Amino acid sequence: MGTIRPGNPRNRRNHSNRTDHSNRTEHSKHRYAGAATAVAAAALLVAAGCSSSTGPAPGKTGPVKNGGTLTFALDEDVTGFNPVLEGDNEFVLTEILDQTLPKVFVVQPNLKPALDTTVVTSATETSTNPQTVIYHINPKAAWSDGVPINADDFIYNWHAQSGDPAFKDVGGKLFLPQATNGYNQIKSITGSDGGKTATVVFSKPYGDWQALFSQNTPLLPAHIAQKVGFDSGFQNFSPKVEISGGPYIIQSYTKGEDLVEVRNPHYWGPPGNLSRIVFRFILADSQQPPAVQNGEVNMVNPVIASIPFLDTVKSIPGFTVSVQPSLEYQHIDFNESNPYLALAGVRHAIAYGTNRPGMISRIVAPLTTSIGPLNNRLIMPTESTFTDTSNGYGAFDPAKAKQLLRQAGMAMGSDGYFHPDFGPQKGQDFTLGISTTSGVEVRSEIEQLFQADMKAIGVKINIQNYAANTLFGTVGPKGEFDLIEFAWVISPFKSQQQSIYCSYTNAADCGNNWDHYADPKVDSLFAQALTTMNPAGAATLYNQVDAQLWADMSTLPLFQAPELYGWSSNFANVIPNTSNVGIPWNANEWGAK
Repeated sequence: MGTIRPGNPRNRRNHSNRTDHSNRTEHSKHRYAGAATAVAAAALLVAAGCSSSTGPAPGKTGPVKNGGTLTFALDEDVTGFNPVLEGDNEFVLTEILDQTLPKVFVVQPNLKPALDTTVVTSATETSTNPQTVIYHINPKAAWSDGVPINADDFIYNWHAQSGDPAFKDVGGKLFLPQATNGYNQIKSITGSDGGKTATVVFSKPYGDWQALFSQNTPLLPAHIAQKVGFDSGFQNFSPKVEISGGPYIIQSYTKGEDLVEVRNPHYWGPPGNLSRIVFRFILADSQQPPAVQNGEVNMVNPVIASIPFLDTVKSIPGFTVSVQPSLEYQHIDFNESNPYLALAGVRHAIAYGTNRPGMISRIVAPLTTSIGPLNNRLIMPTESTFTDTSNGYGAFDPAKAKQLLRQAGMAMGSDGYFHPDFGPQKGQDFTLGISTTSGVEVRSEIEQLFQADMKAIGVKINIQNYAANTLFGTVGPKGEFDLIEFAWVISPFKSQQQSIYCSYTNAADCGNNWDHYADPKVDSLFAQALTTMNPAGAATLYNQVDAQLWADMSTLPLFQAPELYGWSSNFANVIPNTSNVGIPWNANEWGAK
């Protein structure tokens, strides 16, 4: 995220919110193919004031006061307020909506899903043939405008994310969801008990059913969306549209400045401890530590922490810092609509020419020494089902890179750059552009290191960066790039990454594939994995998917992100969550000591 945290990019996108934080969707983007558990929640570094120690992430620390305000610095603004709309699925939006839109399951810091019983009292798989899940909705659950949360909301959210052209948005337009995973395997949803029971029947099995109506695909209010429209009705803030089904509600939004949430006075569950949560948009990560020092913000979670960032926040008295390996990773994408990048040999050459260990030594090692080059896109090394699927394709081998460029029909020029003997750059320096989000110091460093690596193998790189909203709202989705660097914030639900890597020709299901990548073998493996109910069997298939992605060199994963979380020690119950829900996952429990 950019989280875009099936992944959300994060500046981050969420997904798979697309991430960087800017979009950490691949949001991310998101199992339960099921066995990604536990050790990712262990903190590699925890520091308070000027001291540091190793140990688990802080947990609940005792009673807190009623009231108060916490201000959280976000590294990008939002593009809209629909977390399941293509282009809006940024990690920052997921973080903002954690406490306003209801979710059936919420992934905990140990990366296991837990039922939110304030939303549904039970969610039970009652049959496997056909697969049937019955949701008993909390009788007290209601939207902040008084309309009950009921089966109609489940039905609408299924229709909008199903990819079925028979279901239409307002005006007869097609829905434009960021992904259709799982929703496109639902056959029917039936309401009963006055709408407080929703029975979901699947057309074919879906192993990650707990991801539905959960995580980064929360419930939208059907009675609002049916009036204003799924695709366009949530793009601008309106108190009558951005209603709440959670402990907090959005009070105000000022573009480029902040978004303020206050307690939802109509919430039926335990009220949040804090009176207000303020999300302050500070787009340059380098400006966040000074904002902590001057008391403007109480919490930070940069896209990637630089060494000066880490050193500064560690030196602030009464400020807690935790660095953890996360379900977020940095990567470089290849746009295969470029005639040169359409050649697998050229993509492999770029990968062999990229010094990932050197990049990690410069950028990651000062924060933690436990992270190496990432050799799996779908499953992180801190998840129990991780396997190195790279088959050597991620090795740093400049000689091999040059060999592949020659085999692709290029000859080294006297100026040290390869000259293609075909295509629009025939006889000229082989030149590619790379883009990422502006204002992120470490991202710029990644580009500069990559630029130097490519020069060493005879490829000229031009750098053109954009504001996160432009990169993830226009440049990426419209394919206006050669190479693009950002982060996906992913989820333990691995099926939710399908929309990033399935064939771009399947526009209904593969909206997060900006790269014009297509491989029927990957499509087939994903289809098998999505219908596999056994978690171990599904994990095997997802690892096979990633092995094929390496063989195709669809994208180049760089490294698992060392996630830095920092917050004022005056607040308790702040518990980092390395999945694609982000640190505000339990913001209702935050409180002043």
